[in-house]
Amino acid sequence: MKDVKDFFNSMHYEVNPKKDAEIIGRLISNPQIKKHLVQRTVCIAVALFLWIYINGGLVPRFMQSKMGMLQIGNDADIIAFFPESDDDGANIKWARGVNSLEKLERALYSKDVHMVEADIMLRGQGTKTQELTPVMAQFPDTDGEVTFDIWLDAVIKANTKGIKLDFQAMDAVELTLQKLKNRKEELKVPVWIHANVLQGPWGGVPKVDPIRFVKVIRKMFKECTISLGWTTGHHTDLSQSGYTWDMVLDMYHVVYKLELEPPIVYEARASFIQNSVPQLKWLVDNTRASLLVFQDPKDIEDNYHENLMYASYKFPPHKAFFDLTNEELEYYLRENRHRSSQKLDARVEMRDTLIFRPEAWVKMGFHMEAHSILPSTEAIVLQSRAVYMVTKAKYKPTDNIKLQGRVQFLNRKNLQPEDGRTGLSIIVRSNSYMDFENIKGIKCFIGLDGEIVVESSNLPGKGFKESQRMTPGSANCYRFSVVDTGREVLFTVTVLHDCFTLESVKPSERIAAQMRVAIPTEVGGVAVEHPFIVKLEDSKRTAIIDELTVKYKT
Repeated sequence: MKDVKDFFNSMHYEVNPKKDAEIIGRLISNPQIKKHLVQRTVCIAVALFLWIYINGGLVPRFMQSKMGMLQIGNDADIIAFFPESDDDGANIKWARGVNSLEKLERALYSKDVHMVEADIMLRGQGTKTQELTPVMAQFPDTDGEVTFDIWLDAVIKANTKGIKLDFQAMDAVELTLQKLKNRKEELKVPVWIHANVLQGPWGGVPKVDPIRFVKVIRKMFKECTISLGWTTGHHTDLSQSGYTWDMVLDMYHVVYKLELEPPIVYEARASFIQNSVPQLKWLVDNTRASLLVFQDPKDIEDNYHENLMYASYKFPPHKAFFDLTNEELEYYLRENRHRSSQKLDARVEMRDTLIFRPEAWVKMGFHMEAHSILPSTEAIVLQSRAVYMVTKAKYKPTDNIKLQGRVQFLNRKNLQPEDGRTGLSIIVRSNSYMDFENIKGIKCFIGLDGEIVVESSNLPGKGFKESQRMTPGSANCYRFSVVDTGREVLFTVTVLHDCFTLESVKPSERIAAQMRVAIPTEVGGVAVEHPFIVKLEDSKRTAIIDELTVKYKT
């Protein structure tokens, strides 16, 4: 390097372009300097490649959500697009039913509105005079005073509010999205495209087919947020109503059949939230989506405060949006959003003491079988006998530890159950469980037909089996607990009339069936640690398991 230093020391800079070019030429031609420059260039290129590969771009990953506001695409995150939301979906304000020019003008130039929602159908929708002209209207109307062309002109002129288009019928989707596509370069705001594609609580048959709806969006205007919902209706008593497990599982399979990726939003009605948070949270977790809670003007608002606090408590601020028509409720949400845990229904807190913790379990079996095991903090869904769960923590037999939980069986495949086989098994005292067909241990079985069994499973020596039979309920729902004391297995099962509503978390007053089965001394394993294992015995039912916890007596 001495030659290099002498070379630099001999250099004297003058403002002479010709001489500068000669110096640069001499500098580059020097072998040692050339080698040094090549090494530095390669190092910088490798470092830049790794940086882009790890962060998905030049912007650091931890800053990308903050930089979302720079995205002007129609699929931009609305929280990032509107920085005043402070990363909280509750701060996004909605103008709903903006189907007239008067409402549109007011919404577009209101400083209190971020997103403008409007309804679309064809002029004369469903009548003999139906035309190929999209208009802004909502059923039961069949026509509107404003065409979509005029409505979109006003939106683009302002270009400050995000828009949500709520399609009332499939007929209008392709025509409208073609018009939207033609103006895409002019539209610099987030776009949500919504339809109710499945039947929900008290709802009618949806007028939009989910497969056609998504295919048209992908073809015509894929850079958007896809919003999906269920049709709903009203009932005087909503204490037993909500978005059921069947409803959210139907939506889950729609999303995965169509290979939908975020941004996705599900729309749920505020009046049904009380009995629906576990189901909706499970759906959001398993599809990486968000939730929009909307208030229907026809609903009674007396009990919505607790519903809003329940949703606020369970969903992260950036994953939950609220479209409310009542100013008092908006104020209540705004004031209590970040201390919602202090405003919870006592039954929510009761359920939280039995929350499922997926990180405490290991999934075993044939994982390549799609959708066979779907966990969330709210519940776990088992859909195949080829997969099962094993606790990471192991235990020694003692009466101080018990596994407890609830299971609800859904007949989603419309198959006849098999007596003595269709049901759920909890296995204790196992020391061999890598093969799902040959798990060794003591099996505690809950049958769909009401039979409960404690028996040896693939253990050496003489087998044992004891059983009882209960009268199963119409809900196909059971609460259970298992204790391996070392001397005996204590298996307790209660038939529940409901595993769905928030009220069902309360202890049941029904008499439980209890089995005390002595364990033969030759079974052994008293001084050895074992896991708890949970598995389906056949695939004719889907099992929804919640409240699944290992409890330790203090």
